Amino acid sequence: MTLLIDFIVIALLIVGIWQFREPLRAKHGNLTAALALFLAIILVLYRHGIVDIGTVVLALTVGAIAGIALARAVSMIQVPAMVAFQHGAGGIAAFLVSLVELSRATPALSLVSEISGVLGLAIGSLTFSGSMIASAKLAGKMVQSPQVVTRHNLLVIFNIAALVIVGTLSLLIPGGIAPYFFVLEIVLGICFGILLAIRIGGADMPVLISSLNATAGLAASLCGMVIENQLLIAFGATVAASGSILTYVMCKAMNRKIGKIIFPDYKPEQTIAKTTAITVQPPKAETVPTDTTDLFPRAVAAIRTAGKIIIVPGYGMALAKAQQEVATLAEDLTAMGKDVKYAIHPVAGRMPGHMNVLLAEAGIDYDMLVEMDVINPDFHLTDLVIVVGACDVVNPAAIEVEGTPISGMPILMAHEAKKVICCNFDRLPGYSGVDNPLYGQENTIFLEGDAKETIQLLQQSLVEETPAQTPLPASHTTSKAVAALAAARSVVIIPGYGMALAKAQFKLVELAALLEQRGASVKYAIHPVAGRMPGHMNVLLAEADVDYENLLEMEDANQLFGETDVAIVIGACDVVNPAAIESEGTPISGMPILHAQDARQVIVCNFDTNPGYSGVPNQLYNNRKAILLLGDARETTLNLFEKLKEITV
Repeated sequence: MTLLIDFIVIALLIVGIWQFREPLRAKHGNLTAALALFLAIILVLYRHGIVDIGTVVLALTVGAIAGIALARAVSMIQVPAMVAFQHGAGGIAAFLVSLVELSRATPALSLVSEISGVLGLAIGSLTFSGSMIASAKLAGKMVQSPQVVTRHNLLVIFNIAALVIVGTLSLLIPGGIAPYFFVLEIVLGICFGILLAIRIGGADMPVLISSLNATAGLAASLCGMVIENQLLIAFGATVAASGSILTYVMCKAMNRKIGKIIFPDYKPEQTIAKTTAITVQPPKAETVPTDTTDLFPRAVAAIRTAGKIIIVPGYGMALAKAQQEVATLAEDLTAMGKDVKYAIHPVAGRMPGHMNVLLAEAGIDYDMLVEMDVINPDFHLTDLVIVVGACDVVNPAAIEVEGTPISGMPILMAHEAKKVICCNFDRLPGYSGVDNPLYGQENTIFLEGDAKETIQLLQQSLVEETPAQTPLPASHTTSKAVAALAAARSVVIIPGYGMALAKAQFKLVELAALLEQRGASVKYAIHPVAGRMPGHMNVLLAEADVDYENLLEMEDANQLFGETDVAIVIGACDVVNPAAIESEGTPISGMPILHAQDARQVIVCNFDTNPGYSGVPNQLYNNRKAILLLGDARETTLNLFEKLKEITV
């Protein structure tokens, strides 16, 4: 009966993992696997006669609360680092359990259990240290490029030999001395994990993560052998097998052998410089123009004329949190009758399936995601490729240049398309350190800057009927706005319903406080009908602890605008629309407004340039004094605050 119950629980775990094969079922797979693990915990506690149920419940509660809090706090961009951290937690648990069991005086362990325990010490400790290094790299707490110490390969070989020798001796020496050897084995394992992980970086990180997944499972399985628990053996073996398969898939995707990743035959620091010298071609003026006012209309025109479009997402999209904007752009393109697909490189991002998760989060139909092997033959027939924050996975140097960290790695053949638009932050190499010749191709339009802002402007330009007045990328206007704020001595803030929708009032108050610290006078101009109820703005600003004396009624504020250096509009439209006093026959004609246009400079932090609820286009947007910062008002305000903080008084 015991064996049958164990088989049922193990089968439940396998069913859960099986559901991971399809994204739509993955959530249920997680819940199923979690249920299997919970049942396993109950069975283990029951069979070992643990009677102090209070301690068990307390431990489970503390662990569950910590896990839930961590999961809720972690953003999608931090998931790879969290996954690596969890592997490390599995490793430390494995070698601690092995240490306790091996150090027990009674009952005596069998030889198989002792060998398993020593292996658990070594593999668990190397998994712990390797995962912590990987997590620190992915979280940006360490240098992410491969790091090589003097005689690295020799140190790795000595470390492996020491692990074998110390592990063997710990099995042969008397019990009183053995614990010292067990501890030494753990120290050697930690050193090996560090030596292994620091030399892996960049494009190889998904391989490192998947291999640590495998070693964490193996360590758990060895623990199961030490304590003679078949459930832990089976669960650990399942994780080890899936991690090993994933590692194989990642290695195949990069055309690498795991041995070459552990013992690379290149020296990253020196080779990068050499590679740069080989691959970097001096940019030609006609192929790498720097005038973005020319590039942006060209990009919009390329999109309008394209029939078949492939979008290539990369880690930069995750960093810019641009997946939702990419999804919106794709929806608009599809509505315009264009054939749109997403090309997914297996190692794009920082863990296997990273792009799939991000795009699924944005609600993109899974049928639009196409794997590399399937979509590569289509690139030369494609009118346009839009690269969003991807570099190494579309770098032709991988197939054209020998001796680089990515040489031989299969890539998405974006360079074969008729046109390519690159929405990357800059032209610097990716994590491999290898320059990307794609950026300099004649058929490439490089839109440098924040990917989210770039995609938003592309999408906005496409839906406008008259794209001739295409705005500059927001990175330019943001700098202009920050410069205006830095020089301002009087600022009037105009909040609107958009501020409430974006929940931007708290960040707005922080920005106002910073302006006051810099010596500026800051007031808030309140229109009587701003918001969705009388006094709406007053309530929101009071919630954010704005002094009531700083709130000005419309009549008082309008007398100030002529002497105001900067007026900041936050999510307001109709109440600052000059059309109300300049145009006849509109729904707002004759309505008193806040005269923001009288200020020396106007910064508009609205979501878009669409009309407000009145449906009347806002003439303020076309005022030469206006600086448009489009997008989420809360993020815009935070961005202004961060950049203004960097400017010394």
